[in-house]
Amino acid sequence: MLSITHAAIATTAGSLIIGTADPLVLSIAALSSQLPDVDSTKSYTGLILYPIAKYLEEKFSHRSITHSFVATFAIMAIASPLALWFSWQIWAAVAIGYFFGWFSDSFTTSGVCAFYPSNARLVIPRNPKARLRTGSNGEYWVLGIAIALLIVSVQFISNGGVTELFERSFFRNAQTAADIFKKSGATHQVFVKVTGVNIFTSENIENQEYKVIAASNSSVIGKDTSGDLYQIGNNDQSQIRPTSVETRVGTKIDIQAIEVSPKDQFISEWLLSVPNNAYLTGSLLVDNAENLRLPLEQKKFNSFRLSGGNIEISNATKQSLEPILDSFIVDGKIIIKVRSDEQSIRQSDKANR
Repeated sequence: MLSITHAAIATTAGSLIIGTADPLVLSIAALSSQLPDVDSTKSYTGLILYPIAKYLEEKFSHRSITHSFVATFAIMAIASPLALWFSWQIWAAVAIGYFFGWFSDSFTTSGVCAFYPSNARLVIPRNPKARLRTGSNGEYWVLGIAIALLIVSVQFISNGGVTELFERSFFRNAQTAADIFKKSGATHQVFVKVTGVNIFTSENIENQEYKVIAASNSSVIGKDTSGDLYQIGNNDQSQIRPTSVETRVGTKIDIQAIEVSPKDQFISEWLLSVPNNAYLTGSLLVDNAENLRLPLEQKKFNSFRLSGGNIEISNATKQSLEPILDSFIVDGKIIIKVRSDEQSIRQSDKANR
């Protein structure tokens, strides 16, 4: 069987079994699929690892010890530190790649010694006419099918997998959007296209898209193109009551989050150290809470509220904190979250100004 066929089968198997579209993991599966042919100096692996290949070629017949369960278990044991040093997926890619690298040869005319040290050959299927020959039309059909399955697998996984794809297609609600954000929101943009009504203004909303920046158990907080935030869901805190929520996963992003404890300074002074594109969540104890008159926003998401002497903040931007800039912070705990996709927008806005 051709090296590329080994690689395609092993990569597809790795993607399906591990459930990943990570190029590094899939590449390791493809490379590992070439290792069983180290028992021949005529193979690509044998040419690269010639001293090892020459020794194995002299000691064992082709497709014997290296094409067996014994060799697979040995490779799994040798590669086990990879699970600790890197990730279990890297280790699994080595094991899966190696196994399918030799197991696919059991469908060829000569088969493999899968149960070494037994010399009995595993050949599938029993009908000799149905077995594959290297470079035959049958092998190219197998190669084409493996590549097609790989493309489908990577596409499904990149979009959340088959289960998530089904959920997004047939359960178009805020609960589904919240679930997808919890799975993907830390690494990818998540968008919702909403049809529904703003329950405070009775404004109809038709296919309006929002970028999700946070989620609860059954609702999401989305930002529209003007930068306003809305809670979307069927609970009492939501401003938008949706009849349909279409969710999609966008491009990959980086999110940095740090916890800070501001104290003994005015909010306006503290905000000088906060990035313009940050989202703030937490609590600030201020000394003039009884004199504050916070604006009550009903049709949009309220980023902060007063609770005793504390200002409770949820996904607030620096701009939304303008009404309380003159407050003096006695103590506080705030999580500052910065999204890479927001940063590029802010920088471009700054450049335009």
